[in-house]
Amino acid sequence: MTAVASMRIVPELRAAHVDRHRLGTPAELLYLDTNYDLAGTALAEGIHRVTLVGALRRFGTTTARTLEVPEPLWMRFWPKHVLLAAGFKVAGLLRRREHRVVTYAMENNDLATLVGGRRGVPAWLVRAVAAIIGVAARLTIDRIAFASDDARATYAQLPCVADIEQATGLELPHPVAAERPAVPLTCVYLGVMEERKGVRELMDAWPSVETMVPGARLVMVGPGPLQADAASWAAASPSSRQVLGRLPHAEAAAVLRSGSVLVAPSVPDGRWREQIGLPVKEALAAGLTVVTTEQTGLAGWLRDHGHEVIDHAGPTFRPRLARALVRALRAPLDREQVRDALPERDGRLSADAWLHGQEARLVLDTPTRPVPVVA
Repeated sequence: MTAVASMRIVPELRAAHVDRHRLGTPAELLYLDTNYDLAGTALAEGIHRVTLVGALRRFGTTTARTLEVPEPLWMRFWPKHVLLAAGFKVAGLLRRREHRVVTYAMENNDLATLVGGRRGVPAWLVRAVAAIIGVAARLTIDRIAFASDDARATYAQLPCVADIEQATGLELPHPVAAERPAVPLTCVYLGVMEERKGVRELMDAWPSVETMVPGARLVMVGPGPLQADAASWAAASPSSRQVLGRLPHAEAAAVLRSGSVLVAPSVPDGRWREQIGLPVKEALAAGLTVVTTEQTGLAGWLRDHGHEVIDHAGPTFRPRLARALVRALRAPLDREQVRDALPERDGRLSADAWLHGQEARLVLDTPTRPVPVVA
């Protein structure tokens, strides 16, 4: 194995992780499980599946001096996060060499929701959990990069995190060349078909779109518990609705790029809130117009650049979603305009370079307004 100075731990390997591994800082990538969208993606050199114990053992032999771990506010992964971060630090002490731990933070939910979900918990419990996570982060993490201002604001609520070296950059994609012209009036949903992704709201809203925009067509890609319901719904109007289910990542990307509009109507669910949204990034890179909710950390940027961003709350969400889709389908943004607003390098790769010491600072680099953003 080629000696590397960095290592990454990924709980669920996705196709995007493989792409980032090829393009980012040279590193060994260890993953604990796989995501559905990995199907059909060839793994690159330096990517290995391990158990948690196997990862800890690897810390005793690796040449890496920097370890990137999942963010501390991934609540269900937090015990493993602490074990991995502390284990790498201890391995450094035992080997008498400096070991650094870094993390990329996307979580943009409020702490009370992260601790108690939607049912609510006492304020003292929220403060106690925040203190435990904040102190543990301060003791183990050397550098943290935030994917959005919302994520930075969330972590600002944790004690001691302000003392960690940190920076913020918006996770925007870099543009990709157009492979084919968009099919007019085609809207694409890409992602897991489940409640939190707003699939039911989309199915309820779409018939109004069909009425207001003759010829409009919705293509839904992805597996999930609502796939059978979506397929039955689509069968009632096959000329304007199509459910493709699970596809290899390359095929799903090709379907996405053939559309003119991406719809990503995410709604909060338990402790979960949309952080960035990989389909949103892929749609922007291809020049599509995005229709989404205010849940994503990209909401402000999307709104400022002419995309449709709506509030998910209240009984009028579904008709408002329908009207937003009608506006986007009737007058989608120019694809070149969408791509021209993007940075030359993916924001996640910029963060990767900064986290692993390849660049002195993290820069929010957009063609229209290059702004260095540091905390």
